[in-house]
Amino acid sequence: MLKPFLKKNCIRCHGEKKQKGKLALHETPFDFAKAETSDLWLKILEQLTAGDMPPADEEDQPSDAERNVIIDWIDRQLLTAGSGEAYRKKLLAPEYGNWVNHEKLFSGEIKTLPFSPARLWRFSTEIFTHKGFGNAKSPYSYVTSERGIRDYAAMSVADQSTVQMTMIVADSFLTDREKRGDFAKFADDNPVPEEQALRAVIMREHLRVIGREPTKNEREKYLTFFKDSIQTGGNLNGLRTTIKAMFLSPESIYRMEFGLGEVDEHGRRHLSPDELAHAIAYALTDHGPDRSQFIQELVRKGELKTKEDVAHLVQKLLDEQLTPGHWWRKDLPRIMRFFDEFFGFHRAGTVFKDNDRRRAEKIPQWNTDMLVHDARMLIEHVLKKDNDVIAKLLTTNEYFIAHPGDNKYAREHYEKVVAEITDPDYAEAQVEKRREQIKRDFNFEDMPEKAEHALEDARRDAEKTVAVYKASLEKGMYRHPSYPFSNKGRGIGDLLYIEPYNFPSNGRHGEQKWYWPLEQPLKMPKEQRAGLLTHPAWLAAYSLNEDNDPIHRGIWVYERLLAGVLGDVPPDVDAAVPTDPHKTLRERMEPLRAERCWKCHRKINPLGEPFEVFDDWGRYRAHHYFDENGEIYTRRDSQFSRKLKESKLTTRKVDAAGAIAFSGDPKVDGEVKDAVDMMHRLGHSDRARQSFIRHLFRYFMGRNEMLSDSKTLIEAEESYIDNNGSFKALVISLLSSDSFLYRR
Repeated sequence: MLKPFLKKNCIRCHGEKKQKGKLALHETPFDFAKAETSDLWLKILEQLTAGDMPPADEEDQPSDAERNVIIDWIDRQLLTAGSGEAYRKKLLAPEYGNWVNHEKLFSGEIKTLPFSPARLWRFSTEIFTHKGFGNAKSPYSYVTSERGIRDYAAMSVADQSTVQMTMIVADSFLTDREKRGDFAKFADDNPVPEEQALRAVIMREHLRVIGREPTKNEREKYLTFFKDSIQTGGNLNGLRTTIKAMFLSPESIYRMEFGLGEVDEHGRRHLSPDELAHAIAYALTDHGPDRSQFIQELVRKGELKTKEDVAHLVQKLLDEQLTPGHWWRKDLPRIMRFFDEFFGFHRAGTVFKDNDRRRAEKIPQWNTDMLVHDARMLIEHVLKKDNDVIAKLLTTNEYFIAHPGDNKYAREHYEKVVAEITDPDYAEAQVEKRREQIKRDFNFEDMPEKAEHALEDARRDAEKTVAVYKASLEKGMYRHPSYPFSNKGRGIGDLLYIEPYNFPSNGRHGEQKWYWPLEQPLKMPKEQRAGLLTHPAWLAAYSLNEDNDPIHRGIWVYERLLAGVLGDVPPDVDAAVPTDPHKTLRERMEPLRAERCWKCHRKINPLGEPFEVFDDWGRYRAHHYFDENGEIYTRRDSQFSRKLKESKLTTRKVDAAGAIAFSGDPKVDGEVKDAVDMMHRLGHSDRARQSFIRHLFRYFMGRNEMLSDSKTLIEAEESYIDNNGSFKALVISLLSSDSFLYRR
């Protein structure tokens, strides 16, 4: 099996006569117990899994079935021989999640029943924040990449620094409470408290630190420890030491998922009702089950045991709490956090944009917080409709821009503001309001001239406000009413930040040139926008300081929507793109088509370059502009308008052509004219839908999928499709799956 494959596909370049890359495979060793043999086969496995060997330009390629047989054989040899530690670690790491063969996962040929390994899953920073330990800094941090799903159980461990930070948290927490007088009864000059008082403290503090009441054995253990500590160090130190011991217990640091329920005939252990309660609570929220009346009620009634019980609970939680909550704090926060981590648009503000560029390129306000907020409102809108969710997120041209998200509230506030401003006495009322403020402000004491100037400014501002509102109303436009920060909506003062959407901006007293819709979402031009990957928030997050980032954009599409595998970047590769002011970014990237680079870049460049139809601010563009010296001209301010009018600029059409490959569907694969075209092709594909489901699986399970999770993934996809593309159905299926319910 193996030797014929090597002879047919490998030996001609890696044999006795020719050894490309100094690799010879004509006398390949098979003793996997030896480290050098395992290392060699691991390299071969990487090349085969990534599809980099045989090279793409070889006409006689092995079929997927032939390739998968060899991959499976190498995989088994590495694991059976007890070698290949590096390989096992790769299978656990988030960036290697796609290594499990996609076609096999969704083929239905895998009959192994799903389960998850029993594990300790360290609490996240978000869970810690809600534990009620005051302003103490979280002792937990992620070791995973910021660009992806972060909370992986196997990678979240409590090392020495975590334990040390936990002790600092405990000291800070206890010191604050001591200052508030919580421990006055345990002052050292008081007699030793009676046993009943000690037991009461143990019950109270255990519930506060661990999140549940202690068992009988735990009560007795802590009572003995409490008494010994008091005898050794006095009342107060005894109390502090006992509470700190609770902080050091495994349950204070970890979520414990061992499978304490019934064992089935296959040796799989079902999560107990208590484990289920915690697992579901932490899958959807940052709180334990004690904060959910739904979960508590079912546990109390003994109705949280079976797959059906779990599905019923998750359905109820999603129906009633999926999108409710404040705009910045949803009832089920981990749902929205998944979309942040999957798409990565929330990191838009981490990409530095120079202020000089901003002014020259007509970006009066680079407000990435608002762009991110707009993207989240779009996601929330799609989730509320809960129909064909994945495709709509990837293809919709309906956006929210400078809107609170709630049309009823938007109209109520707008009508209130318009009525107030169009009142004949508005200017006088604003002056009077300012006069009252001045009376209470010590900065104006005995300064009548300064006060008079302030009143004049107030009148002038009020009159300007009246004028701009009247001008907009006369044009039949809704004047943006400056929404305040409130429980119902984020504060949005003006339309200054909207240039990345290709809409003209204006400040508070500026002329409004865009017909801002009061009811949203609004329809963007179909030829310019298609889903979140053409949203300015995503485009900004996957850009560079001064230009686009087609490499990482292509990697995102390849890995997140096509479940693609990329090999490790060789350490001696210089990834810098040469600078040349006379060339477009795409032209400067031509050297990457050289043989050595193109092995990997052939997978990502054709997927990243279609986004060149946008600039790095997120604006749609059809042309590049060049000045008299033939250099790219990026200014978009008055100087640009003048040069354009004087015919001092030449234009060249943006080349945003690309191609989709590896989708598994010949109707999807092929050339695309730009990112919008690409997203409409990809957004409705089976591959994108299945890849999305794989990432959602990792988010909820805290691990990469295994081949044995095939049944879980197939059932999740079927549930999604059968329920007309319902995200709720997808979540319910995953959280009531065998992969979620069983441990082994």
